[in-house]
Amino acid sequence: MIVRCTTVHECDLRFVSDKHRQATAALVATSLKRKLKDSRTIYTPSDIMRDVKHNFGCTIHYSKAWKARELALLSIRGSTEEAYYILPAYYYELERMNPSTKTHIQTDENNHFVYLFMAVGACIRGFRSSMRPVIAVDATHLKSKYKGVMFVANAFDGNRNIYPLAFGIGDLETDASWHWFFTKLHEAFGECPNLVIIFYRNVSIENAAKSYSIAEFDCHFHKIKRKEHVAQYLEEAGLHKWSRAHMDGHRYNVMTTNITESINSVLRFARMLPVVHLIGEIVNLLVKWFTERRELALNCTTTLYPNFGEKKLRNRLEDAARMNVVKVNNAQFNVLDCDMDGLVDLTNNSCSCRKFQLEQLPCKHVVAVCHFLKVNVYTKASRYYTRKTWMDAYSDSIYLVQPHGMWDISEDVRSRVVLPPMARVMPGR
Repeated sequence: MIVRCTTVHECDLRFVSDKHRQATAALVATSLKRKLKDSRTIYTPSDIMRDVKHNFGCTIHYSKAWKARELALLSIRGSTEEAYYILPAYYYELERMNPSTKTHIQTDENNHFVYLFMAVGACIRGFRSSMRPVIAVDATHLKSKYKGVMFVANAFDGNRNIYPLAFGIGDLETDASWHWFFTKLHEAFGECPNLVIIFYRNVSIENAAKSYSIAEFDCHFHKIKRKEHVAQYLEEAGLHKWSRAHMDGHRYNVMTTNITESINSVLRFARMLPVVHLIGEIVNLLVKWFTERRELALNCTTTLYPNFGEKKLRNRLEDAARMNVVKVNNAQFNVLDCDMDGLVDLTNNSCSCRKFQLEQLPCKHVVAVCHFLKVNVYTKASRYYTRKTWMDAYSDSIYLVQPHGMWDISEDVRSRVVLPPMARVMPGR
């Protein structure tokens, strides 16, 4: 206990110093834990040195500030190795809180971590019932102690929002790791008719890939042929694999993996965390998105998604008002457009411009025909763009995993050992 405190110092000013031995790394760490609880906070050792000087009037070295930061992070998150030890228990609790969730941890013969997979049950059900059958996949590098690669599979809802489906972690971006991830993805989501998987992109073929008609495609591809090796590579790969005009199935206007790159950007700070905390940040993100979008869908008053389907149809209605419709027979109509005429066939739900077939949303020619016949244009839009589908996609709730002390883990899960991966850890400072 403190018996007496003298607030006025009478030491010779020659011996007064702003360096205090009591300002240990552990003490400094205690004072800054609050600022480091949010993984998105960038708080460098230089920032710590500045704040300690400003708040306490003492000077610490960079090495002490760096050590204090590491101690604070260790206190908040635990060690990187511990994150692998508790991974089976965390997954068990995640599945218990969220039924139908699919998880898997792959280890080698010595129980060292190799691969990880996660698909939350609400996302699985929402995709199978309400999402367009288009999946974009990509990978991004992790920045934690043991590095590695995170694999991401996303869909795109009718309102142009990212709909996360599955996440995986592996050591490297190799054929073996991709094969493992796609295998688990198939096991989680099952057979999906007419599924399209989009993988990477190249800006140089963007115009040709996005062409709706064969004529438009040929015009752009003719320019690409000026570089013979590029054109040869694209032709050998198969035009139907990357070109909208030559594709047999439906991509619903999803042409690139930009949606996956966007979620990688959202998780750019979380990618520095130990594996369990990274998964926790992903679940937090899913909870936030599902809650916000469920509220938006409940408050929506339009028939279609407001930011995509409804907005596009209204813009096309303005164009359609200037067009003339000529009836060919009871099912076919010629739409005279100063830009490009269209032949609409209502029996086959097709238009010669091909936007109607590929987007599954009425093009301006179909809108003109519906207006001519006084037919409800919404009936020609795919159900994937409707408000009802939007509500159904986010109808299930996602629950966070409770704090560690509240876990109720079975004995067989407790006994499972997962050691850190056998990766070469480069020396630090």
